[in-house]
Formats: sequence, C-alpha cells, structure tokens
Amino acid sequence: MSLNGIAGTAISALKTNSAALGVVANNVSNLNTAGYARRVVNQQTLSVGGQLMGVNIASVQRVASQFLMQEMLSAGGTNAQYSTMGSLFSQLNGLLGAPGDNQSLATGLTNLSAAFATASQAPTSSASRTAVMNALNNLAGNFSSVFSTVSQMQSQTDQQVVGSIDSTNALLKQVFDLNQQIRNATVSGDTASGLLDQRDTALTSLSETLGIRTTQQPDGSVIVATADGVNLVSNTYAQLSYTGGAQNGTYGNIMVQDINPATGAPLGGPMALDPHLAGGSLKGLIDMRDQVLGGLSQTLGNLAQQTAQAFNAQANANAAFPPPAALSGRNTGLLGGDALNFTGKTTIAVTGQDGTLISRIDVDFGPPSLLSVDGGAPISAGSTVGGFAAALNSALGANGSASFVDGKLSISASGGNGILVQDDASAPSARGGTGFSQFFGLNDLFQSQMPSVTATGLSATDASGLAAGGKITLQLKGPNGDIVRNVSITTTAGQTVGDIVTALNTALGGASSLTLNADGSITSQNSALYSDYTLNVTNDTTARGTTGQSFSQIFGLGAGAQAMQAQGFSVTQAVTANPARIGFASPAITPASVAGDTIVLGGDNSGAIALQTLITKSMTFKPAGGVAGQISTLSDYAASFYQDVSTRSNVVTSAQVTQSDRYAEAQSRLTSHTGVSLDEELMALTSYQQAYAAGARILTLVDKMYQTLLELP
Repeated sequence: MSLNGIAGTAISALKTNSAALGVVANNVSNLNTAGYARRVVNQQTLSVGGQLMGVNIASVQRVASQFLMQEMLSAGGTNAQYSTMGSLFSQLNGLLGAPGDNQSLATGLTNLSAAFATASQAPTSSASRTAVMNALNNLAGNFSSVFSTVSQMQSQTDQQVVGSIDSTNALLKQVFDLNQQIRNATVSGDTASGLLDQRDTALTSLSETLGIRTTQQPDGSVIVATADGVNLVSNTYAQLSYTGGAQNGTYGNIMVQDINPATGAPLGGPMALDPHLAGGSLKGLIDMRDQVLGGLSQTLGNLAQQTAQAFNAQANANAAFPPPAALSGRNTGLLGGDALNFTGKTTIAVTGQDGTLISRIDVDFGPPSLLSVDGGAPISAGSTVGGFAAALNSALGANGSASFVDGKLSISASGGNGILVQDDASAPSARGGTGFSQFFGLNDLFQSQMPSVTATGLSATDASGLAAGGKITLQLKGPNGDIVRNVSITTTAGQTVGDIVTALNTALGGASSLTLNADGSITSQNSALYSDYTLNVTNDTTARGTTGQSFSQIFGLGAGAQAMQAQGFSVTQAVTANPARIGFASPAITPASVAGDTIVLGGDNSGAIALQTLITKSMTFKPAGGVAGQISTLSDYAASFYQDVSTRSNVVTSAQVTQSDRYAEAQSRLTSHTGVSLDEELMALTSYQQAYAAGARILTLVDKMYQTLLELP
C-alpha cells in the first residue's frame, strides 16, 4: 500500500472515531432525558476498487424494541386507568365516610329509630317531637348530602373528560406530524433522528390517556389505533369531540372522527369512542362516572324510595294528636277524569281537638264506589278521581271541604277541627297496591324530586293526558358506553297510556320492552342480547294535563329516575311547618264509633312504636346499580350501600397495585434495553479513544516517512 493509502486509512480512522465519540458524548449528555433511546455506531470497512482504504460509519442506529415499547404502552394505559379510578375512589371514600359515621345513612336510620323509641315513652312531650323532627331532618339531609356528593363527583369526573379532549387531540396531531417528518428523515438515511424520541414521548402520553397499540411501518412511521383497531393515526389522524354534561343523568359518548390532513375536513362519519377504550385515564374516568358513580346513585335511590315508602305508609296509617286541620297531598300526576281504580274501604273522619269523633265518612270503593255519612244510606262516590273529590266535598258539608286540583287531593276540616284517615282493618283501600292516604300523600313524612309511589293504578285504556307534540327519548346504553338504541316518539292527541307504551316498544325494536303492569307501574326488560344494558330517558317534554308531571316522571321510567329518588330528599313541608303532625298514635275508629267517641288518644304510643321498628322490617329491594335484588331491612341495605363502595374500591386498589407493578417492570425492561448505561458508554468511549489514538500514530509515522523521503539526496 502506498503512503497516501496509509494516510487515507489513518484519516478515515480519525474521522470515524471522532464521530463515534460524538455519539457517545450525546448519549451521556442525555442520560436523564425522558424518552431518550441510546444511539450505537455501526462501522464498516472503506474500500476503493477492491482495495481497503480504512473505515467509515455505516449508520448511527437508535436502539429500540417494538415489543418492549408496545408492552410499556399497554401497561401504561392500564396503569393510568386504575390510577385514575383509585384517586377518585379515595376522594369518594373521604366524602362518604364509613357506615358508623354520624353522617352515614345507616347511622341516620338508627338514630331515627332511637328517636321514635324515646318518643314512645313520652308521646305528648314537645321534647320527643323535637328529637324526632331532628332525626327526620338528619336522615333526609344524609340522603340529600350523599346524592349531592355522588352527583357532584359525576359532574367533576365528566369535566375531567372534557378537559382531556383538547390535549388528546394535540397529541394525535403531534404523532401524525412527527410521522411525516420521520418518513422524510428515513428517506434521507437518518435512522437516529431525535424525532423518534419525541414521538415515543408523545405515544407514551397518548397511551396514558387512551390506551393504544402501535404498528411499526417500513418507512419509519407508526400506525396508532385503539386496542380493538379503531384508527387514531395513519395516513390520516383522528380528532375527538365531547361537549360534556348529562341529559336526565345520562352522559353521551366521546365521538372520534378521521380528518383529512390535506384539508382539515372530516372523512366519513363520526363514531363513538367509548366502547373501544381498553385503558387510559379516559377509560377510568368514564367507568367511574357511569358504572361506579352512576351505579351508586341508583342504589342510593333504591334505598331512598324504599325508606320513603315504608315511613310514609306507616305515617299515613298513624294519627297525630290533635289531628291536623287539613291534609294536602302530593302531586300524583292523576287527572280528574282518571278512573278512581281504588279497591277496599277507608274512613275519613272529622275530629275535635280532644280526639273525639265529630263526623265520619265511610268509603267503600266497590265497585261501585259508595260512601255513607255517619252511618247513613250509601250514595255514589263517583267513578273518577275528580268525581270522588266532588262527592267527598259534598259529604263533608259544613264540617269541611275536599278538592282535587293539579293532581293533588286536599281535605280540610272547618271550625278548628281536625281530619283523620283510617283504612278498614279487614279490607284496606288500595290503588296499585298503595293505600288511599299514602297514594295521595296526605300525611307523608318524606318527599323527593321523584314520586316514591310509581304504581300509578292507571290502565292501558286510560287517557294518557299528554298534549300532542311532546317528545320522549329513550337510550339503551351498554356497560362499555355503546349505545344500541337512541329513539324518540312524539305524542299525538287522544292517545291512551297503552298507546304510549306501544309506541315506545315499537321504537325500541325489541332491544328492550316496556310492560304496563296490573298495578299501573311500568317495568322494562332487555332482550338477552342486551341483558346488562341500561335503559335511560334522556329527554321527556311531555306533561300530563295541568299536573306538570311528565310521562316518565309519573312512572319512574329509566335508570335516571331511580337515582333521582334521593335528589332533594327531605321532610315534607307540612311536617316541617308543624312537627305535631307526626303521628305517634293509631286511630281507633270501629264500625260502632259514633259522634262523641274518642278515636285518638294523646298518650297513645302505638304509632311511634310502629315507626321505630321499620328499619328492622324486611322488604323487597329490586336490583339497582351494583347491588342485587334482595329481601332485606332498611338498615342492612344501607350497610350494603357502603359495602358496595368498599368492595368496588378494594377491587380497584388491588388492580392499581398490580398494574403499577406491571408498568414499572415494563419501564425497567425497556430502559435496560434502550437506556443509556454509563458503564457501556465508558467502554465505548475508551475503545473509540484508543482507535482514534492509533489512527493518529499511523498518521504521525506516515508524516515521518514523508520527511525521510524528502531528505534523501
């Protein structure tokens, strides 16, 4: 080899090892840079015309592992999902407290029972009434507070979903743009571009939000999709949209739309993203909002409804001393023209302040419906609700009055006297399974935004009472957020209740079906294909006559209506205004009772004892939220509400620990493979320095040889 060839070889060694030292220096300087993958130098022999001419750099390669990277993205998405849920559960547990806390539902029920027990020892004491009133308000406040807590957390969680949309869209666009730049770099031979690190960092952030899988392409780009293949980034990029907010307690879907990168215009139609989320904080937020918090709302509503029904039933069967001057009922949603549809017997009595009978009106709902005044000859009680109110008003005469306006029955006594209602012992009155006084809510203790009595007593042939043009919208939504039915009907004039139910069933197309039961309640049953889906009423603009109550409100239709049983749960205004209305006694009207007989005693404590024992009385609870249908007491079901929260929280905590460990292991393995090791870099540094020094020595020898040759004569 000539001296020039040797010199060229030495120079190539200097250049190559100098560049390699630069790569090592870059690796070391990025030792603590998040997302940085080390670079390695691949050298090759340099030859010209088949003759060795030294060495050069074939490529500077970025160390990467598609398998380890995908595992880290997958683990990161699942870890973010459960971390998000765990954080929300910590907040929820702190707000709800434990079953034994003073503000818990179970404690409120126990304290109310204790207050009635104390009152039974001194039923005429004002202190007893004050204690009972405080306990009633505390329990109602507990229900309302827990509902507000869960509802506010749902809203806050939903707002976090809204807040994630813009940042997620920015990440999707960033990955798409980096793909384009990496393609260009790859074409020019740059396989170690810093753009690759930027993209991996963006993908890591994206996986923590959405949960993704990636596919490496030959041109250096990656295709990004959800775990089940919905495109997020390819030759196009996706854009998410979500406005947030609930419709009657039901939240909509995040929509995903492909975007044409050349024009920014949408490609094709949008689709729901929720069913395709397999991890990430968005999955955690949506599961908490809909499944956990939504389920707890329904369980809470179930307990609130049963509590109201139990205490209201007993309160309406009891008697206050002295009886109140007026009984004004709740808005039943009924119209004056509705069929009376009561069975059994009841007595409406006018009493003196001393509890003696002044006048009695005995009602036998037949059919036909008849009433008699003070044992007189039976007369028609009317066949409609309005007709009955008119007949009762006439029968009261100078002793009082009765009216039925806007769905409410009101009965009052005149002359400072009181009103008392007592069902017949052997044939108690009932409409849809609910007694006369309780059905109209004449002496209720508790109320809420939704009527606790949803067995309306209406039949398929009864007029719907809905004006034309009202709209009812139903939605059948799955546990993963997929909506398989989103249907609406518009009411027309002259429809019956049965017509409305039929129209809704037709719209649902068999995915779910509504049944109008004999008691006037409506139940829904999903088809086997959608057994775990939830039927929601997202909109209802109907109003029954002048009552202002919508069709779905009257019948308690939809999961949202169940949850709203706890919204605004409170002691009725009549009881709040006059605690003396709380009945601690039991009315004592017999067939032989006549004017002047005592029918309610001030010292009677039987009503208070009956109210005291309600929390330990078994009753049937339907399935709601995450709690199965069961026969249970109010106290036990209240405890199961907190147990459900605890169980769900423990499951998430366990999963959070597992997924956190998995994510840490995935990060460790990826870092071990792609990260910078000072020991390895020191070895490479030493090797390149030695090679550089060797090249320098060769070049020095060549220089000396040239000098020697030049000095020859």
